[in-house]
Amino acid sequence: MQQTYLKFPFNPEHAMTEGLSLATCSLAESIAQHIMLLVLTRKGENRFNPDYGNAVWDLEFDNAVTAVEWERVFEESLLEQIKYYEPRISYPQIQVHIEYVEHHYGTKNFVEIRKKAKIGINAILTEIGERFTFSTHIYLSPMAVD
Repeated sequence: MQQTYLKFPFNPEHAMTEGLSLATCSLAESIAQHIMLLVLTRKGENRFNPDYGNAVWDLEFDNAVTAVEWERVFEESLLEQIKYYEPRISYPQIQVHIEYVEHHYGTKNFVEIRKKAKIGINAILTEIGERFTFSTHIYLSPMAVD
């Protein structure tokens, strides 16, 4: 029997209202949504579980941290979080790469430089042994240059 999973975000009022159903998704999509939550949540942000979340966000405004160090902390913290909070995948391999992206605003006559983190994960779906892949990118630290 194939299980269904709730899609984020969900409205609990729908569960209590007759005739309305909650949106569902596949196993892989559910895992991807949870990984994204682990990526974006700062450790300590979840008031019910202060250990939940990525420790890298403590470094976000530390200018002394190199991109290589940031990537290392991000990978190690996310790996720890996935192993503890996402039992539906096994053997996760995580890669994070930082690059700097310029955006030119023609009407405002300035350039914005942002850090872009590319995140990739390869793992195995624990129950069925199939390959699971996840990739995303997030933008960090907007900086404007005149």
